[in-house]
Amino acid sequence: MESWAAYGYWGLFLSAFLAGSIVPFSAELLIGILLYQGFPLIPLVLVATLGNWLGGYTAFFMGYYTRWNLIEKYFKIKPARIDNFKWKDQFPPEFLALLCWIPILGTIILISLGLMRSSIFKTGLFMFIGRLGRYFIWALLSLEVIAAF
Repeated sequence: MESWAAYGYWGLFLSAFLAGSIVPFSAELLIGILLYQGFPLIPLVLVATLGNWLGGYTAFFMGYYTRWNLIEKYFKIKPARIDNFKWKDQFPPEFLALLCWIPILGTIILISLGLMRSSIFKTGLFMFIGRLGRYFIWALLSLEVIAAF
């Protein structure tokens, strides 16, 4: 991770982008390293959020532009099954994008929202809010740990 820290904001952006996409990666440790090196909190949180948000859109668009014949062939899921989700009519499915920061599950949520053709704007908005909250809380916790040493 320290080699990524050598690139500062660019390293953080790239690691957050990878973490937000379908690649299993983590940018949280890099935020802690950069905070320890004296980088300011707000720009770090914003860069990490932006990179992670754009990475999340890659997962969303994988579902959005998928070919249903491949989904049916390999996963045995028909489009009608997606349309019949019971919770879908109770609240807008884009609200699930608030939870897309959760590792692995978040990617599945975003691909599913893409498959359901959720609003690109609303999904992006809620995804940004969720990821911003995650990185802000992580950065504050990292500062507390740094201050303890």
